[in-house]
Amino acid sequence: MLLPSLAKAGEWYEKIKLNGDFRHRHELIQKEDKEDQNRWRIRFRVSLGADVSESWSVGARFATGSSDPVSTNQTLSDGFATKGFHLDRAYFDFHPARVKGLHVIGGKMGLPFAQAQKTELIWDGDLSPEGAALKYKNKASDKVEIMFGAGFFYITERKAEDDTYMGGAQLGLNVKPTDDTHLMIGGGYYDYQQVKDYPGVYDEGDFFGNTYYDDEGTDVYMWDYNLFEVLGEFGVKMENVSFSIYGNFVTNTDPDSLNTGWLFGGTMTRGKGRGSLKLYANYRELERDAVLGVYTDSDFLGGGTDGKGLEMGASYGIADKASLALTYFLNKQGIEEEADYKRLQADLQVKF
Repeated sequence: MLLPSLAKAGEWYEKIKLNGDFRHRHELIQKEDKEDQNRWRIRFRVSLGADVSESWSVGARFATGSSDPVSTNQTLSDGFATKGFHLDRAYFDFHPARVKGLHVIGGKMGLPFAQAQKTELIWDGDLSPEGAALKYKNKASDKVEIMFGAGFFYITERKAEDDTYMGGAQLGLNVKPTDDTHLMIGGGYYDYQQVKDYPGVYDEGDFFGNTYYDDEGTDVYMWDYNLFEVLGEFGVKMENVSFSIYGNFVTNTDPDSLNTGWLFGGTMTRGKGRGSLKLYANYRELERDAVLGVYTDSDFLGGGTDGKGLEMGASYGIADKASLALTYFLNKQGIEEEADYKRLQADLQVKF
């Protein structure tokens, strides 16, 4: 009976996938009229996945950090105190074999929406929304691929009042005009419900740059957030070097002003693994009520909305799964009343 039991254990083990990454960061933050801030930070993430059957799988990810929805960084401080480790994702994935490219996902998951070169005009890359989503990607022809993403996400559950939630969808195309070029275009609509006239979504007293007002002693959002997005990317591959230019535009239809954001940038990559090189830069402007500030890039401006500026970076592969990177933010907090904001990040990242 021992050998059959070992065989079954082996079959079970083969269905489990384990991967993750570790990042060690030094960060310098300089704000106008404030003392410089130096800090060391780490990020450690472990992902587990299991194929339950041909059409069903489950996954989870555990990460350092706090309850912050857009950061899994952990600052090294507090006299060597132990650090928190949290459930960052936990979800099921139904992908029926009869419908190639379809995924129905539920739980706490990664974003189901495409981002041009992983830029973060609307969503921070660490955001793990909660609810249900549908993703579909399949070829319409040899040169054209259709991609679709939709989600219904729970944000705040309230016993005595209506819940806050968001529903949205995005449609796009990946096109290969030639073997050495690619084009991605897409658009989306994201509709938040029960935000206007309600307190802050994550921290009731913090609106992350969005406009708010005092409602009988309680600060609440001034506007709703109904977002239209367009995005695109064009890339060319030349032997071992690739170039891409990309852009993203968003507008919130509820307010009449201070309601748009845009980003434009470019990337150059050479090789993979050891000896690889990546250089990039982008410029963006994000008006006060263009997006819900709590969920946008937590590094640009120090998080939130109402600012503009440059982000540029470089990374170099020191091993097949290890790299060194520098990122620099040269920003202005406040589009109308500007204040300098600079942020330099030096990273060592290892993946497994």
